[in-house]
Formats: sequence, C-alpha cells, structure tokens
Amino acid sequence: MIFSTVLPGQGAPAFLPLSATRPAVQPHGLDSLVRLAEVASPALRAAQARLAAARARIRPAGSRSDPMLMAGIVNLPLRQPNFTADEMTMRMVGLGQTIPYPGKLGLQRRAAAYEAEAADAAVAAARLEVARSVRDAYYDLAYTRQALALLDLNRQILADVVRVADVRYGSGIGRQQDVLQARVETTRVAEMASILLEQQRATLAQLNAALNRASETPLVDADIPERFARAAVSAEARDVHFLAASLGARAAGSPLPSLAALQALAGEASPVLRQQEAMVAAQAVRAEFARTDYKPDFDVSVQYGQRLGRPDMVTAQVSVPLRLQNSARQKPQVAEARAELAALESDYVVARNGLNAEVARLLGLAEQSRTLLALYTVGILPQGRAAVAAALAGYRNGQADMGTVFTTESALLASELSYVRAMTDFAKAIAALEQVTGSSVLPEERP
Repeated sequence: MIFSTVLPGQGAPAFLPLSATRPAVQPHGLDSLVRLAEVASPALRAAQARLAAARARIRPAGSRSDPMLMAGIVNLPLRQPNFTADEMTMRMVGLGQTIPYPGKLGLQRRAAAYEAEAADAAVAAARLEVARSVRDAYYDLAYTRQALALLDLNRQILADVVRVADVRYGSGIGRQQDVLQARVETTRVAEMASILLEQQRATLAQLNAALNRASETPLVDADIPERFARAAVSAEARDVHFLAASLGARAAGSPLPSLAALQALAGEASPVLRQQEAMVAAQAVRAEFARTDYKPDFDVSVQYGQRLGRPDMVTAQVSVPLRLQNSARQKPQVAEARAELAALESDYVVARNGLNAEVARLLGLAEQSRTLLALYTVGILPQGRAAVAAALAGYRNGQADMGTVFTTESALLASELSYVRAMTDFAKAIAALEQVTGSSVLPEERP
C-alpha cells in the first residue's frame, strides 16, 4: 500500500524507514538491555546461588566427621555409689574418631566438584536463556514498530484515495460504492494497527519481565541490527541470485557456515552439554563410591580411666562393621548408582541430538528467511508496486474500478509485512545461532 512512494522496479525498501523521523537507538542498545537483564534476572540469581551452594559443598564432602569427645563414670555400684567401693570404678574421659576407608573421601570430594561444574554450566545456560528472551522480545518489538510504520503510511495513502473517490463522486464520474469501499478499507487498516499495538504491548511486557521491571516501562525504539539486514540479502534486485532455477531453491551467496561446522561449534560451546557432561562425571564417581562402600569404615577410640587410690587405666578400641546386609543394602545401592549413570548418559545423548536438531532448525529458518527476502526483492515487491501503480492510474483514468485498486493494494501491504517478518525471523535465527555456538556466525565486515 505504499505505491505512491515507491516506483515500479525498485528493490526492497530500506528496512528502517523511520530512522529520520524517530529517535535513534543508542549504540549497543540491545547489548545494554542484555547486560541489564543479566543483572536483574531472578532466574540467573537463583542459578548463581545454587552454584555458590554447590561450591560450598566441595570441602565438607572431602572432610572427616568431627571427633567424638566422651566423658563419664565407669562401673559405679548402685547399692553403694562411691568411687572406692569397687576397684574398677573410675572416672573416664575419651576421644573417638570415625576413619573412612581410604579413597572414600576423595570420591565424595570429586563428586561434589563435578556437581559444582554442572552448577557453573547451569549459570551459563541461564545467562544465555535470559539473553535470548531479551533478544527475541527486542526483535519482535522491532517488527511491530516497522509494521506499524507501514500501516501508518498506508493510512495516509488511503486518506488520499478517499479524497479522490469523494471528488470523483461529487463530480458525477464516480460511484458512492467506491467511497464506502475506501472507508471500509481504512477501517480494516485501523483494525490491523490495533492488533499490532496489542502485540506490541504484550511483547514489551515480555521484555520488561526479562528485565525484572514494570510491564509498561517504555523502551527506546527497537531496530534490527544493520549487519543482519546486509547479510540477509542485497537491496538491489540485480545482485540477488538463487542456487538453481528449480522451484524452492535457496538464495545464493549465503554468509552462514555449513551445518556441520555450526553443529561442531555448538557442541564445543554449549553450556547445556557441559552441564550434562559434569552430571555424568559426578554420577560415575558416585557409582564408584557405591562399589567402594562395600569396604568398611573404622571407628577408633581411646579412653582414660582415673581410679581413686589405684592405678589409672587406658582403653583403646577399634570397631569395624560387619557387612551382613550386602544383598539388602550395598548391592541395591550399586545397582541404583549404575542405573542412574546409564540414565544420565542417555540424557546426554538426547541433549546432544537436540542441540544438533536445534542448530539445523535455526539454520533452516535463517536460509528460509533469506530465500523469502530474495523472492520479495526480485519479484514480489516490484511486481506488487507496479500492479498497484497501474490500478491506481487506471482508476483515475476511469479504466479500472476501486475493487482492483484495493485488491492489489492489500496484496502489496501483505507482502511488505511479510518482508519485515522475514527480516525479523532472520535476525532472531542469527542471534540464536550465535548464542548456541558461542561465536559470530556472520563473516566479519571490513571497515
């Protein structure tokens, strides 16, 4: 519906047509929002608190239990309670200590250390999730802003069409039906704007939730980064090509690495996989500890007895538990630890496969968006603009009816909105790929 501002044959419009009429976004505005969300996010703070708790458990896990101090009276007669009636009556003080079987404390410390590694990876995963929620909401706000700009421009054009229809009807060469149809079309655009405004409010609330602030807190205008727009497709139709002439072929000149390369990067950088690996390692140590638990701990104690008028006495004692419940206790514990280890190993495979599938999905979404943008640039938008311009000229000359004008006009508006949606989807897919791979996936641009 922007036929009065674009000539037939031109390429795709600049993705940010409001830059001259609205306040400019501050440099690195999105990055600032991400950092703010990382500071404010209660989910990230919770993950960091769990990491602190896991780290605090490492040292105690490898420490012996506290020694036991004992004090009492030994062999005091009940009928004549005194310390001289029986030569075995004495005051006793002693010290006892449980000594774990060699290697057990080291296993417990290793398991706790791996659990801390898993918690550290969980913090990294939470940080990425916070950043992704901010970026998704930010780019959706950029879409609604751009779409509302298109609708606002279309509303102005429709106002001109209504005035032309009024003039034609007043001069007797037009129909009242044309005037009514033009006003209905204006109302339809207002309806679309209302829907977009509600989507904008909901998306803003989502972004503010990630920032841990009030839902209606305003935000400076959101824009798609220029590097994404430049990487997606050339603005000039003559520079846009496809890999083949067959139906559904991808746009040529993709700036993205191959799927295998992206999956390899994601596998190395993924905190989710690192968390799963640490959990597997911790459970492997716990399984080893369960096998070692067959070997008994030792209770060692030394007691000193004081007798009145007689020599003092010393008692030393070593206690070793008898493993008579192996079938009822130790063996089931070993089986449980091994089963849990097998489950975690399978969970790791599921996570790795899921990550590879997610990378493939994101790459497919990025390439799909590029191809759509290419199709809109080389054909759909120029042809739509030409059709609208021809329909409007024909209406003014009396060679076309108002219905043709609005049919072509609606199709062009839908194409313009789809172009903006495809650009937004491309930006979101690239941002998500950069998060899961931990690096930039677009080629570095020369200054």
